[in-house]
Amino acid sequence: MSNLATSLLRGAVHTVLSPLESRMLARQSAARWPHVFILGAPRSGTSLFYEIMIAGFKFSYFSNFAHRFYQTPLTATMLGQRLVPKHKPEYQSVYGHISGWAAPNEGGWIWRRWLEDGHWIDERGLTGLPVEEIRRTLAGISALADAPFVNKNVMHSNRVRLLDALFPGCLFLEIRRDAKNTARSIIRAQQHNKGPRLDREKWWSVRPSNAGGDTIIERACRQVIGVAQDIERDCAHVGSERYFRIDYENLCVDPWQVLANVEVFLSQNGLSIFPGARDGIPNEFALQPSRPLAPEEELALERMLRSVQEMAPI
Repeated sequence: MSNLATSLLRGAVHTVLSPLESRMLARQSAARWPHVFILGAPRSGTSLFYEIMIAGFKFSYFSNFAHRFYQTPLTATMLGQRLVPKHKPEYQSVYGHISGWAAPNEGGWIWRRWLEDGHWIDERGLTGLPVEEIRRTLAGISALADAPFVNKNVMHSNRVRLLDALFPGCLFLEIRRDAKNTARSIIRAQQHNKGPRLDREKWWSVRPSNAGGDTIIERACRQVIGVAQDIERDCAHVGSERYFRIDYENLCVDPWQVLANVEVFLSQNGLSIFPGARDGIPNEFALQPSRPLAPEEELALERMLRSVQEMAPI
């Protein structure tokens, strides 16, 4: 099916489902549990952790099905529960996409209905947003599954304070991978035109508050260091007790211990959750460092990482 035909079909489905979506939103009460947001730089292991969280605990989330019908995500979620087989985790993703209609999705198209991907933003961005619609949508997704809501989206990393204003009491989990490995992966993705498209200012994926740079290598280093800095600073601002960091390397070496640590953190913040099916979560994942770049690029990467870290220590 062509892109035009797909777009026309999706538009027709949205038109049909919109009245039901409106009714579901109108009768939706406040969320029973605090929402959980997974943060981190691109290429840092956020997708793997997202899928582990879905398998490890009983959570609600935006599915690929809901993402495709982004204008009516509540209705799509309800229909998906009836029509789409449950997700069977394989712990694989392609630049953030996990296969399967019921698989967890960042919900980028859903979020972009309300929030523009772009520069760092704080609680002042709340002005003009359809706050009740956003809150009722996430609360509705949670209610349909009778479980807390979790969402991974790297774009959340530069809007922690806004999310806190939208969802008071929400919790933040950050995945952080070795900086050099993350930067290499970001650089290689751009060199091979993988992942999201560059924006108008030639920036790839989430833009931290220190965004800038004349080369791919400098921009990648600023992105890795800047995203971590933004998350740490903004989570401290909203309340460091609601922030927990997971090292990607530890996640690969012992995912079960990481799950246990996350469960303690959630419980300490009033979120007692039930174990999920835990389908096929292995005792460990293969931990492979990203392949080195060309020698001259590798030298430039090391110099630039040191320079950026000195400017913005984390």
